[in-house]
Amino acid sequence: MHTTPELQRDEDDGKAITVVRAILLAVAKTIEDDDLRVARSRRFAILRQRRTVHQIHGCLGARYFCLAYRMSFDSFWTLHANLLPHIVTASRGMRSYRKVGGRVGGNYVLPPIPNGEITTSVRLACALRYFAGGCPYDIAPLYGVAISEVHLSVWVIVYAINSCDQFAISYPESLEEQRKIARGFQNASTPGIPNCAGAIDGILIWTLKPSLKDANKSGIGQKKFLCGRKNKFGLNCQAVSDCRGHILDISINYGGSSSDCIAFEGSDLYHRLQNGLMKKDGNKPRFVLFGDNAYLNSSFMATPYPNVSGDPNKKTKDDYNFYHSQLRESNVHLACLYNDMSDDVPLSLNTDENFIMNDTNGYVELTGDDDHDINVPIDLMHVGHHFDDVPRNVLVQHRYTLDQCEDVLPREELHNFVASGHWARPSLHRGK
Repeated sequence: MHTTPELQRDEDDGKAITVVRAILLAVAKTIEDDDLRVARSRRFAILRQRRTVHQIHGCLGARYFCLAYRMSFDSFWTLHANLLPHIVTASRGMRSYRKVGGRVGGNYVLPPIPNGEITTSVRLACALRYFAGGCPYDIAPLYGVAISEVHLSVWVIVYAINSCDQFAISYPESLEEQRKIARGFQNASTPGIPNCAGAIDGILIWTLKPSLKDANKSGIGQKKFLCGRKNKFGLNCQAVSDCRGHILDISINYGGSSSDCIAFEGSDLYHRLQNGLMKKDGNKPRFVLFGDNAYLNSSFMATPYPNVSGDPNKKTKDDYNFYHSQLRESNVHLACLYNDMSDDVPLSLNTDENFIMNDTNGYVELTGDDDHDINVPIDLMHVGHHFDDVPRNVLVQHRYTLDQCEDVLPREELHNFVASGHWARPSLHRGK
C-alpha cells in the first residue's frame, strides 16, 4: 500500500510529538523528584531548652543527685575536670560534620547549632545517668537534648575514659603495692594467710540480645553472647579486687558463652602473670591470686580442693577451703553489688569490630550448657563448667612450661600452713 507525502508527514509529526511529550514528562518527573528530595533533606530542629547540671542538682538536691548519678556533686566535677580534655577530643572525633575545602587561615566557623552547644558536663551527666540505669527517653528531655545525643554522649565518655591514663585499671607490678594488698587480706584472714594478693572472679554483664548486624561486626555469632547456665545474653567480665572490693584489674573481652577460665586466659593479666608479675617478699611464699574452681590451680593461682567436704580423710583440705573462701568474699560482694544494680536494667550492646575477641585469637569460646559441639583445644578440654574433672595428665601438660620450676604449688603450701597451725573450720552449733 502506497502512502502519500501528506500522510507520511502526519505520521512523522505524530512521532515527534510523542517523543517530545515523553521528554517533557521525564523532565517534569526529575524536577518533582529533586524537589521531594530537597524537602526530605531539610531538617527542622525541634526547639529545646538546654538545662545545666547545676539546675538538675538544684532540683534533685545533694542526696538524690548522689543516688541518680552514683556520686556526689563534688565528685562529679572532680571527674569532669579530669576528663575534660579527653571529652573535647572525643567529641571532635565523633562529630559527623567534616570541613571540606576552604583556605588555610580563613575565617571558618562550624554550622550554627539551633538550640546551642551541648556542654561537656551535660555529656558526662547523660552518660553517668545512662550507666546508672537511666532510659535515654527520660534523659534527653531532662537536659533538653536529642535522644541520639544521649547515645553519642555515652560513647564520647567511653572513649574519653579509655584515653585517660589516670583511669587505666591494671594490676600493680611493684612489690610494695602487692605487699600492701596482701597485708589487707592477711588482716582479714582468721589464720593470717600471708600471700593472697587479690581475689579474682567472673561475672556476667547482662546485656540485651545483640542484633545480627552487631554480632557480625564483632566477628562472632549471637549465640556467643548467650550464657546457657544463666539463660541471659551478656559479656564475661573478669575482675580482680582487694580485700575492700576495690577493682585492681578488669577484663571484658569475651561473650557470655565463655567460661571463666577461657576468659581469664585470654586477658592481658594472664600473660603478665605468666611472665612473672607476682613478686616474692623475702622468705615468704610468692604472692598469688585466689580464685574458685572455675580456674586452674597454678603457680600464681590458688584454688580450692574439689570434693573434700564431709570427707574425714580430707578434713585439713576442707579447712583450707573454708579459709580460702573467706578471702574470696570481697569479690563475691562486688558481684552481688553489681547484680543488685543491674537485675532489672540490662545494658544495650552496640559492639564495634574490635570490641569482642573471637576464635581467631587462638582461643575458643565454650558454652555454659551441655552443647559442646565446638573444637576445643586438647589442653583445655573439660567435662563441665568447672575445670576440676580434667584428667591430671592434661593439666600437667597444660601447666608444664609454667610450673616446671615449682616444686610445690601455692595451694599445697597454703594447705600445709593451715594444717600445721591447726586452723579447723568453725563448726555450726544449731539450737533445737
